[in-house]
Amino acid sequence: MSENSKKIDYKIAYIVSAGNGLESFVYREIDYLIKKGVDVSVFATKYKKGDMYSPKDAWPTFYMSKMKVVIFFPYILIVMLKQYSLLFEAIKTNSIVDLVFAIYFSFYMKRERVEKIHCHFGDHKLFVGYYCKALLRLSLSVTIHSHELHVNPNEEMFKIAINNCDKIFAISKLAINILINRYAVRSDNIILSPLCVDISDWNPRKPFRVLTVARFQPQKGFSDLFEAARILRNYEIEFLIVGFGPMDLQSLAVEKGVDNKVIFFDKMNCKQLQFLYQSVDVYCLPSITHPDQGKEGIPVVLMEAMASGLPVVATNCGAVNEIVATKLIDESSPKQMANSILEYFNNKELRKKDGEKNRLKIEQDFSLENIKRFSNSLLIF
Repeated sequence: MSENSKKIDYKIAYIVSAGNGLESFVYREIDYLIKKGVDVSVFATKYKKGDMYSPKDAWPTFYMSKMKVVIFFPYILIVMLKQYSLLFEAIKTNSIVDLVFAIYFSFYMKRERVEKIHCHFGDHKLFVGYYCKALLRLSLSVTIHSHELHVNPNEEMFKIAINNCDKIFAISKLAINILINRYAVRSDNIILSPLCVDISDWNPRKPFRVLTVARFQPQKGFSDLFEAARILRNYEIEFLIVGFGPMDLQSLAVEKGVDNKVIFFDKMNCKQLQFLYQSVDVYCLPSITHPDQGKEGIPVVLMEAMASGLPVVATNCGAVNEIVATKLIDESSPKQMANSILEYFNNKELRKKDGEKNRLKIEQDFSLENIKRFSNSLLIF
């Protein structure tokens, strides 16, 4: 085991909310601690599985469902009656629900042999942590952001809980000043702990971007597109995919080993697509002839991309050759596709020149004059 992954004999309960997944920075924080070897258990006051930042399946995660409330109700009631001083405090501070969560969580914290409780945000998560500390006699820490200092859901309870924390991590100097001056928190109990970003993920470079907009179905040639992406995997090229449909393209991208090169978007409206057309470098249409789905006509998204001045790499499928006259490649030819994309990648002037050709083609042959002629013809017979 490496130095960075050396197991740390320390069990921490993280009290969070995951109703729409965790906040990205909380997710990264927990992930970092676990990779460092810290034994973290997640205790979620709200929980919904399936978000990109939901707790990982491998993370021990505890939350309270309606069924569990019913099952645990006698136990919760017994603990409340035994801990009557906490019950009176909860009634006085209007924090009964927080106490209920704490009793439920503390059962599992004790079972998991948790040694320390950390809460992210000084709202209901902290109130639950405060009661867990009282029930289990464990140390308590919290990360304080901003909203809990300005629009706290229970100001009275916050004053009690924050002054019972063993350590407070504040993300800004302003938060420290408010904690000291408004809530009389001891300055030696607060640590300035700014959030962080991984600069390897966020940088000023704009990668070369290839856009495809299509239904997620076999006839659209996504397998060939991802194979082209695999061929180009060593270049700083991203593939943006917009659409919906029956194919599981994310799994296909993983299978092809290009999931780190492909970004997926759901179906978009006109304004959203306009933004993407103006933000990418090339449009790619990888369609193939399919025994059940036939051939391409002239896709409207292809016309939109060309009208936006984008150079196009397209397969010679169906009627596509009636509109594309620049880089028209054979069907099911990922190597040709990759080479054509690479040629545009290496030649900015060619991109500009072919993009202007494409826009002129739409202006001349696919403008609003077409619908005017159609309407005139429709009305005269």
